[in-house]
Amino acid sequence: MRALSDDEDFFVRLREAVEWTIDHARLAEPKTSLRSHHLSPQLLAANRAAEVHVVCSFRRTSLGRRLIQQATHKASELRCGRLAVFYPDAQLADGAAEAETGGFFDIHNTPPWDTWVGLFRADQRQGGFESGFETYLVAYIPEVFVALAGRGIDVCPDGSLMWLADVDTPLTRTLRSLGWERW
Repeated sequence: MRALSDDEDFFVRLREAVEWTIDHARLAEPKTSLRSHHLSPQLLAANRAAEVHVVCSFRRTSLGRRLIQQATHKASELRCGRLAVFYPDAQLADGAAEAETGGFFDIHNTPPWDTWVGLFRADQRQGGFESGFETYLVAYIPEVFVALAGRGIDVCPDGSLMWLADVDTPLTRTLRSLGWERW
């Protein structure tokens, strides 16, 4: 499984996100601890998929020797973290999730870029998001932020932010077929 504009397997990108957040996630700093300046995406990037790929590639380079070259194939390897999904074309920029999480999610409901795993396209046959939005970002939410992120997801009025396990996408179907249950 590969994300849009990415040459790396989903499970390898997921392992990189898990490893990165081990040293960077700090509950006392929800707004900044997972928004590293050197991984920061370009504002108003013309190609979302390419920008997510750049962020993930910078993270890999920054991990350097610490990079574990094996993929994460079991839900248990998420270290009690979870996977969130964000539909960028569905967000209303209302700020509810940002306010509820102390800035963990931004005003657009975007997860911190250090957590990004990949940008995907929903199944064309099903139309993706219930309103017809097809592109979605998958982010790894480390254990320390799961409860906080859950509160942000709960107050998100537009449905642009959800737990990945709660939506039906080709990615979730693949994960379920591999035996993933709670992620």
